[in-house]
Amino acid sequence: MLGIVLLGLVSGCAGEDLSRSNYQRTTVTAEAGSGQGEVPSGPITDPAFGLSALRSVDPCALLSGDVIGDLGTVSDEPYESEWGSCRVDVQDAGGKTIEVGVDLGGSPMGSDPTGAIEGLPFLENKLDDTTCYSTAIYSQQPPLGVTVQTGYEGGNPCDVGYTTLQQVVRALRAEPAKYDVPAGSLLEADPCASADEGVLAQVLGGSPSRMAMGLHACDLSFGTDPTISVRFRAGYPPDTSDGGTEVDLGGGVKAIQEPGSTDTAECSVEWVHLPGEDDANELATVDYYDYNDGASKDDACARALEVAKSVAPKLPKA
Repeated sequence: MLGIVLLGLVSGCAGEDLSRSNYQRTTVTAEAGSGQGEVPSGPITDPAFGLSALRSVDPCALLSGDVIGDLGTVSDEPYESEWGSCRVDVQDAGGKTIEVGVDLGGSPMGSDPTGAIEGLPFLENKLDDTTCYSTAIYSQQPPLGVTVQTGYEGGNPCDVGYTTLQQVVRALRAEPAKYDVPAGSLLEADPCASADEGVLAQVLGGSPSRMAMGLHACDLSFGTDPTISVRFRAGYPPDTSDGGTEVDLGGGVKAIQEPGSTDTAECSVEWVHLPGEDDANELATVDYYDYNDGASKDDACARALEVAKSVAPKLPKA
């Protein structure tokens, strides 16, 4: 196994003779000019790629045989690593494994887009001979995109990645399968709109700017420091085993407050918004960071708690 992980994009990808690959050539031949033409200019307004549309999309359905079956035999055991991310194994015609992952809200890093894919700016990054990251960018500021990660020893992983990304983009425009969203879920909630404006202005020193950090996280700041981060995710419930303390957010909501492990003024307040089994609890987290000289951990925790108290009552109700 090649061990695909979701991580930053770091380097460029060169071409390779498709005839050396084990999968069928007809399934990976790009359309004329695609990925090699001019980078699309102007605003990206496709509603299929708005954050509100992507939050509820089931990423594992995008890696089903119906979408990427031309690559080979798709495993019936996809793995969802987090909301909006999934990976699956595919057996090519020669019996080699293609590891495929999709991340609907990744932040592409590295070089600027070099071409187009299905009308969106395209960025390709090859880590080594077997691993490639292919991204269709749908937001320039903040930079966000749909990324397909491929691990393949039977040919050029970037060829596989490009073709897979084509199919994923097309599927996203064609009424993709959605999560079964329970009442009160955070899945469709906008973290950038979750905190009280007045509280943020008081804590940050002015009316904050908001920057989406993927589908389910948002950074809020006035200037550079301090910064508030609001995140929603699924996971195990927080506890006090790492030195945190229980705090009251009001309305019967209890949270775990935990300062950072370094001398930096950092603090996190996390709580269960919607209970689930094992690691399926829906969690809300407010992080406070202040890297200015003289900033204190005590102040960081007090301010993180103040913001968390404004977030909790604004979240969806069951």
